[in-house]
Amino acid sequence: MIEFKTSKCPKCGRLAEIVFSNNPISPGLCNKCLAKELDPTNLQQADFFCRTYNIPFDPTKWIELQQKCGDNVFTQYTKFYFETDNKTLYFQRVTADLWGKANEEWEQARTFEVLLDRVAPLKKSFMERNATKWGPNYTFDEYVKLENLLISTLRANDITNPLQIDAIKKACTISVALDRAIMDGDAKAMKELSSAYAGFVKTAQIDNVIAAANSDVISTVADLADEIERCGGQYKYYDGVERDIVDKTINDIKKYIRDLVQDCTGLSTIFENISQTYQASVENQAAKDAQAELSIEEIIQDSAAAANHALDTELEKQTLDGVDIDDDDYF
Repeated sequence: MIEFKTSKCPKCGRLAEIVFSNNPISPGLCNKCLAKELDPTNLQQADFFCRTYNIPFDPTKWIELQQKCGDNVFTQYTKFYFETDNKTLYFQRVTADLWGKANEEWEQARTFEVLLDRVAPLKKSFMERNATKWGPNYTFDEYVKLENLLISTLRANDITNPLQIDAIKKACTISVALDRAIMDGDAKAMKELSSAYAGFVKTAQIDNVIAAANSDVISTVADLADEIERCGGQYKYYDGVERDIVDKTINDIKKYIRDLVQDCTGLSTIFENISQTYQASVENQAAKDAQAELSIEEIIQDSAAAANHALDTELEKQTLDGVDIDDDDYF
């Protein structure tokens, strides 16, 4: 048995009870310093503490003392070994690789305890409300299942019809009863409840609702390819056409903001000058391209041919106008 003494902590310098170290090259510290450096709710760090202080590591005992003593577990755990006749006064560990998983389970256990403490005041009210809604012959867990199943079904399928909702509620109660029959191993009840469940699901038209919802969902690459082929790659909501007041309003807002920004910043004049310059350059380039395609000789020949054609047409017109044609001369 080793007596724990109060002395000056090598780390913080305060006078406190020092946690005894069974490792001659690692001095003991006070519990406050150890709790500051190590997380007592982490089994991996608890394993590190025991390995450093050369103390046997018993995770069950560690969890028990931590829940009882809190951060003071370092002192109490060490005293458990050194103030007894336990002769195993050296570090032992054979399952270090499991402490990570054990931490997860312990964390969940602590979380569940806190949640249960918080739910306890509300549990009675929850039971009373659901007894009125579903009937009194259900447990707390079954009420939770009934509520979750009903709410998730209504939300997933966007159901508002009162008759459908009533059929779904009955299907939920049968589902709970079916779970009971499965747990009890009652084959006859399972068969009867399964038939009744299928009947209420059919009455609620759940299958039809799911099929209709799935028909509008692209869930595979084949569905995507089929949709693109059917629409020809053109989607009616993205072709820039104003089909209703919403589209017109959005475009008007965009135009207003664009004009406002341009007027406030003077960009409208700059953009107009840029547009005019660009248009003039395009026209000049077009004229140059057209001139490059025709030679001077071709232009002169075309002009002369056009002038001769106009002159011949004028002469023919004047000749016809100066001649008086008598129909009797031809008979």
